[in-house]
Amino acid sequence: MHKVLVPKHSGTHRFACLSLYRALLQQCRSSTETAWLDETRSLVRQNFRKYKILQSPSQTVHALRAGYEALDLISSSHTNLQHRERITDIITQAKSQRDKYARMQKRSQPVAPPPTPLTPKAARKAESIRFQNETSRRHPDAKSVLDRPQFLGGKKRHVPVLVNARGLPFLRFKKPQPRNVSSVIRTKLNNRWEWIQRRDRLKVDLLFAEDEEIWDRMTGSKDLPAWPENTETAIEDVKGKINNFDKQTKDLAQKMWNVVLAERAMAAEEAATEQSEQ
Repeated sequence: MHKVLVPKHSGTHRFACLSLYRALLQQCRSSTETAWLDETRSLVRQNFRKYKILQSPSQTVHALRAGYEALDLISSSHTNLQHRERITDIITQAKSQRDKYARMQKRSQPVAPPPTPLTPKAARKAESIRFQNETSRRHPDAKSVLDRPQFLGGKKRHVPVLVNARGLPFLRFKKPQPRNVSSVIRTKLNNRWEWIQRRDRLKVDLLFAEDEEIWDRMTGSKDLPAWPENTETAIEDVKGKINNFDKQTKDLAQKMWNVVLAERAMAAEEAATEQSEQ
């Protein structure tokens, strides 16, 4: 079977094409009198990129013949005015074809369909994500919830609700709950739970310490301090942290309840004032 030779895989063919390419670019070097050759250089590069994938021998021959004719035309254009005008016409035609092709491509591009409206469920989910991202950090100008009630300047007052979050109180003014509030609640509850787990582990360690103390008494190898002493100290320390946390939580709950009562009284007073004015 006759072996088909692909031109681009031939070293001789590649050398001939590169030599022609360099010769054309050298002839397209512009000067003060031939500044128009810049556009010719761009056209040469564009056509070489376009035809470098040719595999047909006949098409390759026609392309190389056109390249050598262009080389002769550009070489003589430096002294021949008619050849220069011929190159100018070729550049103009190339620009016209390029603009025409761009307009056709623009018209043939499919029109993007309008965005599909979100379903009510997806809209609520997107709004929830946006709100959580916006409330991930505490506002720098935010005041403590205990600094209430405050004068609202005629705005409608929303009385907060005292909520119990697994034993931790907080004031809820509206839903959804800000992300930074959830983060603070989660951190405090996790700290308390870690103290409880540590206390339980220490109680188990205390049993082993008491056994060690009994063994020392039986063998007469008494050491100071006693085995259970350090463990008991650690247990009391953890219990103190838990009790102190619970006491602070209880005091905070009472303060927040006072805020709720004050807000209710202020809301009733503002409602009575509004009715009297009407």
